[in-house]
Amino acid sequence: MDTKNALKQKLVSQYEEWKADFKKLKAETKGAYAEGQLEGSQEAKDLESKMDEVKGFIDKVENANEDDIENLKSKVENQIDGLKNAFQKLKNKFK
Repeated sequence: MDTKNALKQKLVSQYEEWKADFKKLKAETKGAYAEGQLEGSQEAKDLESKMDEVKGFIDKVENANEDDIENLKSKVENQIDGLKNAFQKLKNKFK
């Protein structure tokens, strides 16, 4: 698999995993979510913002040429780390 496809697949997989985890957390914290505590929390807003950023990076990777892929690799890793940290903060707040 070439670098571009591997990077895109990694990003898509991570995005889909966190998206599913966020849905699961909403279900697990049903009471807090129903009261608007989860959805309205700064941590939830941060997570959703990071997820949007990752989704945008999927498009960037898709449209990048091979030369640009090397530059995007570290940015993609930072986006994944940011998403992971935002999700962990949200989990910690409502677990």
